[in-house]
Amino acid sequence: MDQRGDGLGARPAVRERTMATQRLSHLHRRILQWLATDHQRTKGVIVSSHGDLVHALRGDKGNISRSLRTLEARGWLIIGRSPGGKAHHLTLTPEGHKKAAEIAKKLLLRGSEPKNKGL
Repeated sequence: MDQRGDGLGARPAVRERTMATQRLSHLHRRILQWLATDHQRTKGVIVSSHGDLVHALRGDKGNISRSLRTLEARGWLIIGRSPGGKAHHLTLTPEGHKKAAEIAKKLLLRGSEPKNKGL
């Protein structure tokens, strides 16, 4: 018997899946910005070093590595690994470059907003 009155009987409603907005942590944004800047600096000829990133951000290596894996899972960067499996070099994907550009644009806009002085 149709308990809901919608002709679907007792079957659960099927939800339409949509792409949820993926929030970025402050560390994620810093990583993407650093990689984009490093890519520009080297004109894309030299891949970014994992060790250089950790040194430049002066963060906990474990947190940075975990964030890198998250960004890789989202398809924004590729982690090149040594034969031993350790992260060796990092490369932004085309999607990662787009995301880094979005972040840079937002920071630029945020910096140009008028500040409330002396209210």
